[in-house]
Amino acid sequence: MAPADSPKLVLITGATSGIGAAYARRLAEQGYDLWLTGRRMAILDALADELRAAYDVEVQAESVDLSHEAELDTLVGRVQACQRLHGLINNAGYADDGTFHLMTPQRHRAQMRVHMEATTLLAQAALPHLEVARGFLINVASLASWMPTPGSPLYGPTKAFVRLFTETLALTYHQTGIRFQALCPGFVITDFHARMGLDPDQFYHKRGPAKAFPAAWVVERSLRDLNKPTVICSPGMHYRFLAWLIRYTPRRLLYRLLKVGMKSRYG
Repeated sequence: MAPADSPKLVLITGATSGIGAAYARRLAEQGYDLWLTGRRMAILDALADELRAAYDVEVQAESVDLSHEAELDTLVGRVQACQRLHGLINNAGYADDGTFHLMTPQRHRAQMRVHMEATTLLAQAALPHLEVARGFLINVASLASWMPTPGSPLYGPTKAFVRLFTETLALTYHQTGIRFQALCPGFVITDFHARMGLDPDQFYHKRGPAKAFPAAWVVERSLRDLNKPTVICSPGMHYRFLAWLIRYTPRRLLYRLLKVGMKSRYG
């Protein structure tokens, strides 16, 4: 058992930038020690140095590619042995655009491993520690978890798994004191879309139903809502409305709107 007065430790996957880095900054400000994983180590190390200097917390940063089975298995084993763990944020994820049958099986397996297998296995490894600590588990899903995503054929389906999996865990472990959340943001201003080759100045909208929010703002809402009984967090009133609208719009009409939206946004 970890000493009762030891600092609380949170593992964040995909912490290099965007939402993951915003979680790291906010939790460090709150006094949590951090275990950060990502693939771009120069950026991750710089973030770790920044947080250590600013908040006097312990920050461990390491390179982990969750699409590689061996690296995922190693991380899972270390999580199982980490009795200090108070929180887990399964944030790592990405969109892989293309036409489904023209994409290689390796690309499909990689995305399924990062979104579904890593989320599942890390949660399983962490839950005994989170129960002792009465800690929290946040799985980052997406507004896209409610709808088809033909331009990125496995993004919506795998994020739907993340959302429903989180709801299932919340019901399964509702008497343990663990707090569960599926974060389902809409568009967030990060380097996520720029790394897909999209122009941020044209892609992100400053107003309207597709307005994009800064990552720090999304994380503030997520951590605020973590103490509420609801499991799904969709920051932004218009995105909560869109999630409701997507679920209840007749499917034929939804498909037509998605085709128009795809053409408008991606060309």
